[in-house]
Parts: sequence; C-alpha cells; structure tokens
Amino acid sequence: MFGLVYGTALAALAAWLAWAVIGAVIGLRRNIKAARESGLRICGTPELFMGSGRAVEDIALRVVFMSKELVLLGNFHWLWLSVYILCMDTFSSEFAGWRGAACLPPVMGADCKLTTMCISTAHFIASMTWLPLSFVLMPIYRSLPSAWTDPWLRTLDPIWSYRELYAPFARYGDVFLVATPGGCYMGNASPTVIHQIATRRTEWVKPIEHYGVVEHFGPNVVSTEGSTWRDHRRVSNASFNERSNAVVWKESIRQAGEMVKAWGGRVGNSQEVMWIADVYPDAATASLHIISRSGFGVKLLWPGEEQVEGEVEEGYEKFSSHEPMGAHTMTFKESLHTMLRDFVWMGVFSKSTLKKLPFKRTKVVWEGYANLDTYLHELLDVKKAAIAAGLAEKDALDLMVPLITASDSLPTDHHKNVPQIPTPIGTPQILGNAFIFLFAGHETTANSLTFLLIFLALNLPAQRRLQHTLDALLASLPPDPAQWPYPSTFHKLGNSYLGACINEQLRLITSVTMVPKRSVGPQTLVLDDGKVVKVPADTFQHFCAPSVHRNPSAWPHVKSSSRTPGKTNDLDDFVPERWILEDETYHPHQASSSSNVKPNNGNNDNNTSAQDPDALDIGAATLFRPAPGAFIPFSDGPRACLGRRFAMVELVAVIATLMRGYSVELDVREWVRGHEGKAEETLKGMGMVEKEEVYGKASKRAWEVLEGELGGLVTLQCVGRKVGVRVCQRGREVFGGLV
Repeated sequence: MFGLVYGTALAALAAWLAWAVIGAVIGLRRNIKAARESGLRICGTPELFMGSGRAVEDIALRVVFMSKELVLLGNFHWLWLSVYILCMDTFSSEFAGWRGAACLPPVMGADCKLTTMCISTAHFIASMTWLPLSFVLMPIYRSLPSAWTDPWLRTLDPIWSYRELYAPFARYGDVFLVATPGGCYMGNASPTVIHQIATRRTEWVKPIEHYGVVEHFGPNVVSTEGSTWRDHRRVSNASFNERSNAVVWKESIRQAGEMVKAWGGRVGNSQEVMWIADVYPDAATASLHIISRSGFGVKLLWPGEEQVEGEVEEGYEKFSSHEPMGAHTMTFKESLHTMLRDFVWMGVFSKSTLKKLPFKRTKVVWEGYANLDTYLHELLDVKKAAIAAGLAEKDALDLMVPLITASDSLPTDHHKNVPQIPTPIGTPQILGNAFIFLFAGHETTANSLTFLLIFLALNLPAQRRLQHTLDALLASLPPDPAQWPYPSTFHKLGNSYLGACINEQLRLITSVTMVPKRSVGPQTLVLDDGKVVKVPADTFQHFCAPSVHRNPSAWPHVKSSSRTPGKTNDLDDFVPERWILEDETYHPHQASSSSNVKPNNGNNDNNTSAQDPDALDIGAATLFRPAPGAFIPFSDGPRACLGRRFAMVELVAVIATLMRGYSVELDVREWVRGHEGKAEETLKGMGMVEKEEVYGKASKRAWEVLEGELGGLVTLQCVGRKVGVRVCQRGREVFGGLV
C-alpha cells in the first residue's frame, strides 16, 4: 500500500515537472519571438536543444542585438529555475493571500492555463518569498562554475544592480533585455531611456501587485496606480511646503544635538571623544524622531531623556511615553521599530497565520503590528478631534491632516467646508499613508546619514574642505545652530560643498537600488544614439540606480582611480569635487563635451524643477546638474519621491550641525595592538607611518563592506560587518595629518 502511494506521488511529481518544463519551453520561445519582432537587427539564430552535450547551459538561447544598446539574453537555466520559482510563489500565494497568480503573465497564449507554471525573472525577484531566501541561496549559486551561471545569475539577485554596478551595461549596452519563460525583463542604465519611461506614466506603470506587503495598514501613495494614486498624491502633497520644511529644519538641528549627547553619554565615551561601533541605529533613531515630530506632532524621546512638563500636547502623552500605557504591550516607538524592521514578514504570511505561529520572532512581529495598528487609530482620533475643534494648523507639516480633511471619515457637517476629491480617502488609506511616511521618512535618510559619515571618514581631505566651507558660510550666523534661519541657510549650505558631499553619497549608495516599471502594450523607446526600438508588451524593467550613477557618458570623471589602480575612471570613488562646476579637473570649461553631461547654466532646458514644480532644487546654480534620468536617488518623473525636499532639508541640517563642531574618523582599534582600553593614548603615541598603516587597514575594511557586503530586504544597509567611527571635537583628531 505504501509503495503504491509512494509511486503515485512520484508519478504526479514527474508529470507536474514535465508540465512545468513544457510551459517554460513554450513561454521562452514565445518571448524570443516577441523580441525578434521588435524591429531590432538580430545577430545569430537561436537553436533549441542543440547543445554540444556538455551541460544544461549549452542548451542556450542567446540573441545579441547589434545596436550595442539592447541585448536579448535567454538561457535554458530558466527551465529548472522556473520549477523552483513556482514552488516559492505557490508558498507565498497560499500562505500570504498574495496576489501572485493574478499578476503572472500567460506564457502559452490566452487559451492556455499554464500561467502559474512559469514565472518571469521579474516576478521572481520581486516576490516576498525570494527576498529573504536570496540571502541564503545566492551565495550557493555564486559558488557554482560561472559557465553554469553566466549571465542569468546576475539578474536573479534582488539587488543585482548594486552587486554588478555598471559592468553588465559596459558589456551589453546601457539597456538590455533578458528573455525568460514568463516574459521579458529589461535592465536599464540609460539616462535617456529612464527619463522617457518615468515621464510616460500611463504607458509604463508601477507593478503594484508586488506592493501588497506595504498595504497591511491600508492602500497608500506607494502601492496605488492611476486615478487612485493621483488622489493620494494630490492630497499628500499639500503638506510638503516651505513652511513645513522650516519645521523639519528646526527639528533636524535639535535631533543632531540629541544624537551627539547620546553618543557622549555611553560607557567609555565623553562629549569630546566618542567611539560608535555602528552609526545606523542612532541615525535611524534621530530620523524617526524627526519624521514623528515634524510629520505627526509626536515627540519621541532618546533613552534617558525625560518628558518636559507642558511640552507634550494633550492627547499625545501615550505616544511619547517610555512605558506602554493603557492596553498597549509596547510603546509607540517600540511598535514602530518592530514594524519598520520586520514588516516584510507580513508579506510572507497572512495576518491570521502570523498571529498563530509559535515562533518568537513572528510573535514579536504580530505584537508590533497589533500595537502600531491601535496607536495609528488612536492618533487618527486625536487628529480628527483637533480638526473638529479648529486647532489644526492649515499650513503646518502634518501628514495626516490633509488626508483626514479629504476623507469620508469626518462628521457630515465638517464636509461642508472641505473641498472633496473624486475618490474618497477613508480610514485605511489614511493609516496606510501614515505608515509609508514613517517608513520612507526615516529609513532612507538614516542610511544616507550613516554612509555619508563613513565616506567623510574615508576621505579626510574632503572632510576638511567641508569643515572649512561650513566655517566660512556660517561665520556671520549665531553659534547656536537652533538660531540658523530657514530657508536662507539651507540654500546657502545646499548650494555649497556640503550639497556636493550629500549628492555624491546619494550617487554612490542609493537606498533603493532598483525602481520597477512594466510596459502597457508594446512601447517604442529612443536610445542614446537616436535609434528607435520597440519593447515587447508586459516587459518588466528596472531603473538601475547604482548602474546609471556610474554611467561614464552621464558623469564627469577622470580616466583613473587614485584608490584602485587599473580602473578606467573614478566613478566608484567618493569625489564631491565632480559636483563643483568651478573645479577645473572635472569641469575645465564648466561643461562637458558629452551631450549627457550638462551643468545648470541658469536656463530651464536642463532644469528638472522647470518640468516638475515639486522637483528637488537646493539652489544648485553653481553645482553640476546631471541630465534628466542620470541621478535618481529619489526616482524620476511624476512618481518621484514627494518627500525628497524633506530629506534634503534634514540631511543638510544634521550634517551641518554635526560637522561644524566635530570630526569623524574610522575606528581603528581592531588594528591597534595592546591598547587594552586605552586607545586614545596608544593612538596619540603612534608615528605617522604607523597611523597610515592602521588607517589603511580600516579603510580597506570599510570599502569591502560598502562595495560588497551591503544588503537588505527593502533598502541597502550594513547587514553583516559594520563600519565603526570615532567622532571627536574638532582639534582632537588623531589622523588629521593624513592625506
């Protein structure tokens, strides 16, 4: 009896696998045909099942377009990968209620039901199951012979653009296609093509089927498309104005000071010298406090900081408390940290499943979700009461108030004085946007603060130039940063070497590495060389930010790297000078001969803000202005991040406050023998040669982490080894003499 059951199960599995393989073959051939019909000149003829007998990789389909700009890569590795992919997405769909099956493209025509048998690369990369599993499986795949894995493995990594940078595009062209059984995938590092796609919003849409993981509190401006997205965007955009940015400026300066106090108060530290093993947790805390206070009116406290009587408004006490109040089992801050760190688990399991799982981690995630959901409802009630009482400031930065006033959740008599929008925004939409603003408003900025401090420690001459710039620009202002006026100080600093440093950090490490879009029907694109190509329908593409940020045709560069001998340019290096138009090394004529490299010379031909009134513009009349589509840390086009001005105000304020009085160096204690807790004395007793040696080792480690060890389910972070720093008052530097 057991043998019969066992044999039946094996036969069923074999039949299922065969069915999947057949679907994969037919789907792959269909998509190659679609690529052939694109009108591009094709070099070579695909041959099915005509390998040399070496291995599966010889049963390959590779069609190279002679345009050099667009390359179609197909490989039969997808035959066995599609089976694995199917198992993963079946798991995701079954346990998370995820809309996986609904979003899969048909691979065998409209009359065939094999849709779920083959899944495109793009859907696989975006699935919430593959994201965490990739951290385990990708190292195994990379250990296989390259003949087995080239080129399909590159685009399988969820953050392949960060891993590969510009190398694949240097090999295949600035835009290339990958043919898979489930559809065509397009890698994109062309500023011209990126800008075309970003501005054609109805022809290239956001694949919102992959954003269900951020909808657990409700639909929001990130997870919607079409008219629904326009409603969210129009209402949310009302809060982002110069008066609200003044609130961000003031709170950012205050939080920078509180962060330094927290560093100095730790064991072994003082307000003069502080050793920080990992900057990110404190940067994330500061950023969370800024968005919470500036965007929601909720003051969060640093460890050891006590509430000042009368400073917390009535109704907000429970949100600022160090201890849970009422029926809550977590504080507001604890529940926020839990969800912002682990919300991806809710993309793998449904709420009902997550609640029942016996594991400690999932129990914490559920507790965090339940508490935060209650907190957000309570915060909504506080805001509604303030609006009804006429206490809400119309122009203040409160990210919930515009949503509430436009919603269908207010009393009927209140609607008489509120302009209505076509699609009502209810409580789920308000809470959904509140969560997105909290997440996007703190994690990405915290990453930028962390990486910028590390880059400044790696480039000490740049740090010294930044400090001299701050000294000169702030000399006429009060010594207390809290008295620096907005917006004049912001524009002055943002247009200076400080703005160049921030932009260079955003160019090198962008929190969100790849921005997805999907074509609605066949689409024509104009390549950099003027050639017109036709992209197949339902092509899934990514704006590859780390790649386009290193595209030599789009960026000023020198043809060597002082850090890495043998490199043909310095686009992997932290060089803020490339943003300074007066720097003759990078801008000998204040303009490049390349059509893609254009300064902002005062007209609006290359001024993004002229095309989008809400575009980022920090007064960069004397800073290099990349071509549209070349610099996309906040994406591009109508769907660019609506909080980009918020982020820049915060970055400028925090870095200016910190670097005005402090210096940052790498933590070298690991390479200093015998310091036994007396690192300061040991370092001061070193000669210049010894200092150069230990700092060189610390720098090498830091670059290894930045260039190869970052990861993350949503944004790039240090997920393994950390880069420690030494923050000290200016004048107490140990490595100040190093070049």
